[in-house]
Amino acid sequence: MRLLLVEDDVDVAETLVSYLEKHGYVVDLAPTLAIAKTAVMANSFDLVLLDRLLPDGEGMSMLRFFADNKCPQRVILLTALGDVDDRVRGLEAGAHDYIPKPFEPRELLARIRNTLRQPMQTAREVKTLGPLSYDVESRAFSINGEALNLRRTEALVLEALMSRPGSLVTREALESKVYGYDKFVTSNSLESQVSRLRKNLAEHTDKIKIQTVRGLGYSLNAT
Repeated sequence: MRLLLVEDDVDVAETLVSYLEKHGYVVDLAPTLAIAKTAVMANSFDLVLLDRLLPDGEGMSMLRFFADNKCPQRVILLTALGDVDDRVRGLEAGAHDYIPKPFEPRELLARIRNTLRQPMQTAREVKTLGPLSYDVESRAFSINGEALNLRRTEALVLEALMSRPGSLVTREALESKVYGYDKFVTSNSLESQVSRLRKNLAEHTDKIKIQTVRGLGYSLNAT
């Protein structure tokens, strides 16, 4: 079995490589996201051990990279970010398991063996616009790997806009998406949803904007 360890801490990496090789695994080491991406595109791995905090970025961005490039991987996240919200974000983003640091190598070994018994994750359709990602299967949005907590109506608006990034989505199309065809909609209902959605997006990034096309509708753009 061949593993990819994405870890920049030299001491941790040396300890894990030595331990796992003693238990029969071939381990490739990537200390940065850039090296990890090159390794994944050039080789076949049975499992990826992925640190969250790396010199050139957030480790969870690799999960989006796997989806975008249709190269499914079994992934165990290794991180000092061990609170419940972080674990949930990692698992919802597509990781198979999540182990907080510090941990005993034998616990990691047990988790590796368990994960390798699971089927390889199939490639999921993920739409992206700048730092914004939309997982079509789970209907979940995230920005830079961090989940967006949206009201149902806000999510429906963003789904409609994400289906035509950079293009006009008419007011009528948005209202039918959010409210259905047979419901009475007050004149400012849609504006209220868009306003809340703009505020939610702005709390996470300044790279995604909802632009008003006066009298016609809205468009979603990356800046």
